[in-house]
Amino acid sequence: MKNDVLKFLSENLNSVSKPGRYIGGEYNSVVKDGKNLLRLALAFPDVYEVGMSHYGLDILYWLANDLDFTYAERVFLPWPDMVQLMEDRNIPLFTLETKTPIYEMDAVGISIEYELSYTNVLKLLELSKIPIRCYDRGDDVPIVIAGGPVTYNCEAIAEAFDAIYLGDGEVNFTNMLKVIHETKGMKREERLNELLKINGVYIPMFYEQFGRQILPKYDHAPTLIKRNILTDLNSARIPPKKVIAHVESVHDRAVVEISRGCTRGCRFCQAGYVYRPVRERSSDEIVASVKELITSTGYSELSLLSLSSLDHSQIGEIIDKLLPYAKENMISISIPSTRVDAFNIKVANSIAEVRKTGLTFAPEAGSQKLRDAINKRITYEDIIDTAKESRDAGWQRIKLYFMVGFPDETQDDIQQIGELIKAIKKLGFSNVTASVNMLIPKPHTAFQFARLQSPEYMSSVRKILGPYRNFAKIDINDGKKSFVEGILSRGDRRLFPVIEKAYKMGYYDEWGEYFVYEKWENLFNEIDISQYIGPYVPDDNFPWDHLDSGVDKAFLWDEYQNFKDEITTKDCRDGCTLCGICVAYGVRNVIMGEYRSTTHGL
Repeated sequence: MKNDVLKFLSENLNSVSKPGRYIGGEYNSVVKDGKNLLRLALAFPDVYEVGMSHYGLDILYWLANDLDFTYAERVFLPWPDMVQLMEDRNIPLFTLETKTPIYEMDAVGISIEYELSYTNVLKLLELSKIPIRCYDRGDDVPIVIAGGPVTYNCEAIAEAFDAIYLGDGEVNFTNMLKVIHETKGMKREERLNELLKINGVYIPMFYEQFGRQILPKYDHAPTLIKRNILTDLNSARIPPKKVIAHVESVHDRAVVEISRGCTRGCRFCQAGYVYRPVRERSSDEIVASVKELITSTGYSELSLLSLSSLDHSQIGEIIDKLLPYAKENMISISIPSTRVDAFNIKVANSIAEVRKTGLTFAPEAGSQKLRDAINKRITYEDIIDTAKESRDAGWQRIKLYFMVGFPDETQDDIQQIGELIKAIKKLGFSNVTASVNMLIPKPHTAFQFARLQSPEYMSSVRKILGPYRNFAKIDINDGKKSFVEGILSRGDRRLFPVIEKAYKMGYYDEWGEYFVYEKWENLFNEIDISQYIGPYVPDDNFPWDHLDSGVDKAFLWDEYQNFKDEITTKDCRDGCTLCGICVAYGVRNVIMGEYRSTTHGL
């Protein structure tokens, strides 16, 4: 079959867009003799240039290929023009490294980063000639595994997977591969029983749904699946190389993760909850890794990755150590996810010496009342003062992110977004842009109890903010994608047939040119989606209650009440907030500076 794939590529690459997506052989890609090795396909269910930007895929690729018994290869979902050709010529999806059909691999690991990729996941399996549902796979079919942040609320698509891995890959991913390797030749169910023994591994076929609750079918299946937590980030090696994409990737730069987790406690942020507690890398480890990665890739741009990079307790030291190297090698440094109150203009000036770009801030809400309610804990003065300092330091472009659709939000709350945009424009910026998105009340957040707004809500938002378009370019989404994503994120197994129908009608729903709201609207009309709208109370069963992020459901309910009462919760660097993660898992914040947060004496 490999020869058929190579012949297909030689005959058809000139007829598809961006043929570099499919040829493989990139600089730094891994080549092994796969004989007698566990053959693993690491799949990202999106187009090549998006998947090649995914840091988690880099981690797993190098982690797996460091093992002497595993050969990990990459696979991405082809663009629709290539999919059509492959289906017309009966060519199955194949790996980039060796052009091996996916159905010949031993295991397929699929990273799920967003719910709108569910249709892509099913299309990827179909194109791989792997049965869509886990129950329909024979003993010789690859073990299909899911990972990524969406696995914490994955029931809508859980039955597409044999196993689902919760948490940090560095903890038990290699153990999972070892079990898959050692059980080759056994019956599929026996192999899954062995995988079930690994912490943080969920086997969907061993569970069933009652009402909205997911319960084990068998006594040996745990009622609660606990996530894997890497307690020491320094113990996990940063990928020493990065595969250099043939087609420019979305984030075409060297990336080094400097911390994982966040202590801020923004009530809408799923990542802030499911990646707790914060764990920092030391400055020396970061600097050494940066130099190794730049040497192996030749990149001229570096991103220091985390949920809030400027909160790193050694950020000043990190920048001071990196700047001489960056200047000497003409490397620009970017820090994503800049928080208004954490912004250090001195640091920003330092990293901008090589190349000064625009600034991005996320006030999230326009009114102080709502900023306090969502626990953003920044004031109007913080925002304006930081913007002034930025302008005085020479920045001319600024981008702002806002969110609407919170429970009990008023017209004035929305109008205050416009007033804040107006005030920042009047400071003298030449270019102000703002993005306004609808809240998706995600599982494992304080807003998991809230009602999901309908797309029509955004029509009133556009009307209120319309007059402020004179001060900035304001991008207000129509709420349709957010609504579909909200339903899928709260979904249970009754949604699987809906997703199955949806992917057959079209996939790439994350992409604007392929997203068709009417498709989803019509499919949702075939079932009762009111159960996925909310609001909810603490006694309601959620289809993700068995997938443990470590944060107490009672704590999240208390935080939701604090939202309603406009009460802020302190940063857990300043003391324990009693969320439950550190006690339940025996972990703690790992802050590399002098201060170390304590939690119940742990």
